[in-house]
Amino acid sequence: MLHLYWVIGASLGAVLADFLPFSLKGSEFAMTALFLVIFLEQWLKEPTHESSLIGIFVTAICLIIFGAKIFLIPAMLLILIALTVRQTAIRQKFTSTLNAQNAEQVKS
Repeated sequence: MLHLYWVIGASLGAVLADFLPFSLKGSEFAMTALFLVIFLEQWLKEPTHESSLIGIFVTAICLIIFGAKIFLIPAMLLILIALTVRQTAIRQKFTSTLNAQNAEQVKS
């Protein structure tokens, strides 16, 4: 019931998309800016940047290996695998860093 608005909205969008003229010209810049802002917000929030660095490194490697046309799917799959493998270690680093920050705040 909670996701009913999403299902109805997506269905209406799919039906009405054929009847409404819509140009995506210029959306490349907006999408790039959106993902940059999301990345920077995540970078500023996390005390350890391991997950962000994994994403950057894997994406760059996949871009070099697969080229600009098909690098995205292999990059996403490899990022998923890398983060799944490193999940426990990243969580431990995150928890220990937050505990250290909380201890410093209590001392202040």
